[in-house]
Amino acid sequence: MKKVSFLIHHKDYHQFLVDLQHIGIVDVVDRGVEPDAKTAEEIALLQQIVKTWKFLSAKSDGKEVNPSTLSYTEILANIQQTQSESESLKHKINALEKSYRTLLPWGDFSKETIEKLEKHGYQIRFFEVPERKFIDTWRQEYNLEIIHQSDGQYYFVIVQLPGEKVEIDAEEVKAPERAASEVLKEKEELVARAHEINRYYIENAAAFIPVLEKVRMEKENSISFDRVIDNTSKEAADRLMIIEGWIPKPKVKEIEAFLNDKQVFHIMDEPEKSEKVPIMLHNGKFSRLFEPIGKLYSLPKYSELDLTPFFAPFFMMFFGFCLGDAGYGLLFIIGATLFKKKVKKEFRPMLTLLQWLGSATVLFGIVSGTFFGINLIELIDKGQLTFMADLRAYMLDSEKMFYFALVLGGIQIVYGMVIKAMNLYKQYGLHHAMTTIGWIMLILGNIVLYFVKNEGNQGLINILYYVLFGITGVFILFMNNPGKNIFINFGGGLWEVYSIVTGVLGDLLSYIRLFALGVSSAILGYVFNDLALQMSGSTPVVSQLIFLIILLVGHGLNIFMATLGAFVHPMRLTFVEFYKNAGFNGGGKAYNPFVKRTQEL
Repeated sequence: MKKVSFLIHHKDYHQFLVDLQHIGIVDVVDRGVEPDAKTAEEIALLQQIVKTWKFLSAKSDGKEVNPSTLSYTEILANIQQTQSESESLKHKINALEKSYRTLLPWGDFSKETIEKLEKHGYQIRFFEVPERKFIDTWRQEYNLEIIHQSDGQYYFVIVQLPGEKVEIDAEEVKAPERAASEVLKEKEELVARAHEINRYYIENAAAFIPVLEKVRMEKENSISFDRVIDNTSKEAADRLMIIEGWIPKPKVKEIEAFLNDKQVFHIMDEPEKSEKVPIMLHNGKFSRLFEPIGKLYSLPKYSELDLTPFFAPFFMMFFGFCLGDAGYGLLFIIGATLFKKKVKKEFRPMLTLLQWLGSATVLFGIVSGTFFGINLIELIDKGQLTFMADLRAYMLDSEKMFYFALVLGGIQIVYGMVIKAMNLYKQYGLHHAMTTIGWIMLILGNIVLYFVKNEGNQGLINILYYVLFGITGVFILFMNNPGKNIFINFGGGLWEVYSIVTGVLGDLLSYIRLFALGVSSAILGYVFNDLALQMSGSTPVVSQLIFLIILLVGHGLNIFMATLGAFVHPMRLTFVEFYKNAGFNGGGKAYNPFVKRTQEL
């Protein structure tokens, strides 16, 4: 990014902003000025428009229709009124449902008849009692009538005669105000009204959305324009206007040509370390697919490396490891390929990502020997599936998959340390990266010496161990706080040794979940296959239908749960273990140019 400052005469200021918004390159610096009352109202209105748009988008049937003739204010008022009514209906329906369940045991009765009896001195009293506490002699002692019996409970009434005393061990309840059928009828009327409102949304959403989109863009442009005015500094008795902003380096020539054409005085500088520079990611086609995943955590600071291209291959592998079924991976590839031609352009990268993740799942499904829950390794070893015999050498059993998960974890941890060293070197210089370099040398050096060690070179290996520990010990214990004295460095180094050793071991164990999720997915797939075979029976047609239903439902549930785990756990490994070992801080602010928006939401 380049920092640019514009100096504009007040007479040319408004037109300059119009032109600047039109080219849409400059991210104007926000000086933290609070919006005025008018702008605040516009922002609140925009939020209401966007909220209503999202609500209607969920209701739209996707059909292309002509925009509504209603104004956006009428649409907002209609939706707000119907939403309020719908919410009120929801509460009333819930209350009536509760009331209906209470009244249901008492059935239907005439309120007028009860009132007439009470006028003549007869009192109708309502009781309920557990079946085990009901005494049959009550029937002879009182004018008792059982109204309903269910769930081990008796519901009955007693017609109490004038002067008669009723003494029974039962809970007396308040006389119902309404009949159950009356409550049910009212509830059905309210439900019908709720359905009518929902139909109104569905029938009108497609026509309302274009109106809201148009106004949304107008409001966004207007608010953006007003916010730039708020963040403009004024000098020389408000005659000179100063605007500061950020420009991507590839756009420098374009903005310079614009400024020279407008004859605007400007200054262009490199950003200072203390400034919060907006972030615009630049990644290749493959890494760009994973940017939405990285943004779920945070954008990098301007001085940091963007970790997207570094975690993308690992995320793909970890997803495949967790799902671990070649059949499921094929479904992802086929489904994403078919839908890719039908969805809007902005959704296609997500389906491309799904194709890559499906490919990784197929690869790891072959490595683990699993296809729709079928154990390919077992079948090949029994002499079946001879056409896949050549692949058997590349398939790993459960024990080897366990160690494979640990190896992948170790590789990513060391890889993260390498990136951390690069980040520190880029931001602060080589002396700040020496401790991390020391740890990398210590880990990789030990691995190399372990594998080259034999009886013939034991003496040389011991010497190399001493050299390795000596050099890396200096880096780790005495170079972790550049600029501080030797005692502070040594104390900080000892603490870092403890933190790194315990932290790396804990991080490494986290990668075992890759193996666990992959195995659980394979086992569940096998269980559903076995269940389908056992429960389908031998009846023609019926057995095949039962077999298919169990397979579809079982594998459908397994795919859903396994896919959820295959997304969540690799994200955790990325955002916790990998980002920590890579020294990622984040906190970057996205590049947001001052532009006149014309695209749809």
